[in-house]
Amino acid sequence: MNDPILVTGAFGQVGRRCTKILLSRGRTVIALDLRTDATVAVADSMNDSGHPGTLRVLHADLLDAAAIESIVAEHRPTAIIHLAAVFSPLSYRNPALARKVNVEGTANLVRAARALSDPPLVAFASSAAVYGSRNPHRYPELITPQTPVNPIDQYGEDKVLGENVIADSGLPYAVLRLGGVLSPDGASNVNGDYLLLMRASPGDNRLHCVDARDVGMAFANTVDRREAINGKVLLIAGNDSYRHTHRDVEDDMMEAMGIGRLGPSASLPGDPEDERGWSFTGWFDTTESQSLLDYQHHDWSQTVAWVAESQSPATRRVLRLLGPVLRVVLRSVLSLQRRRERRGRYADPWTLIANKYGSDVLATTNTTEPR
Repeated sequence: MNDPILVTGAFGQVGRRCTKILLSRGRTVIALDLRTDATVAVADSMNDSGHPGTLRVLHADLLDAAAIESIVAEHRPTAIIHLAAVFSPLSYRNPALARKVNVEGTANLVRAARALSDPPLVAFASSAAVYGSRNPHRYPELITPQTPVNPIDQYGEDKVLGENVIADSGLPYAVLRLGGVLSPDGASNVNGDYLLLMRASPGDNRLHCVDARDVGMAFANTVDRREAINGKVLLIAGNDSYRHTHRDVEDDMMEAMGIGRLGPSASLPGDPEDERGWSFTGWFDTTESQSLLDYQHHDWSQTVAWVAESQSPATRRVLRLLGPVLRVVLRSVLSLQRRRERRGRYADPWTLIANKYGSDVLATTNTTEPR
């Protein structure tokens, strides 16, 4: 199969899995990403993997319109899998740059694609963040593709604006809104931003996760199902075993890493009367997306085991030994931070996030409904 497929963000958490699947199917993949030590290492590992496909590695910035135009014109992809973005919480540190990459970068890619005589399919990675703060006490039903978007942060707003760019392009397209993507990559990135989100998010917030390998499969399968998915918004998340609360997901991941469960005291609950007191997301109805893309190949226990197995035996032994102490320290730190922030009985995630990163991280427009 020589029809080239362009994958942006090809060496990230989802991109590397999607690229590997396409290569295993004998596809020619134009793998586009920024040049960093990490992306170069992933690209080198793929070149050495003996797959039947053809990998062409390119490094470019989506904001370099001329470079993107040249790449698309030269390789003439029949499909573009657009995964590249500045994600939250990293986007909170520079929301202006995130807006440029997530929206203007997408527009540059679309403009280049529209110049081709044979319009490529564009499969766009959107996010559950488009639904914003969702109070499960008032909205207990599953989220569907028809559920109105209501982004509360700029990242969610970026994704809705990016969806609009795609939908208005005149190109064949599909928008895939992703739940919480999990892999060993993310489990290794526990930092200050992650700990802030841990204490900001209500422990009883609904969170629908998905294995990164299954997300890669969903995007890879769009290539051969162009007619069936054209013009659709599809919700990508795991099967029913992936529907949990925020606290349970964090505890399962902590346990997988060897630290152990922090328990309910690590989080505040959400306020049943507050529309803004919740983090994204709710739980997805994935019936249509699974029917069309056949991507749910793992269950929750397999994802947790994958994260656990990614830890070296030595690291797991050390963390298991230190776990009882680390759990006490983490609970104490989270409790102390809540007292210093004068937090009350309930979680107040967006006030905390705005106080940390600035009010620019919050959504600013009321005109983001997809077209």
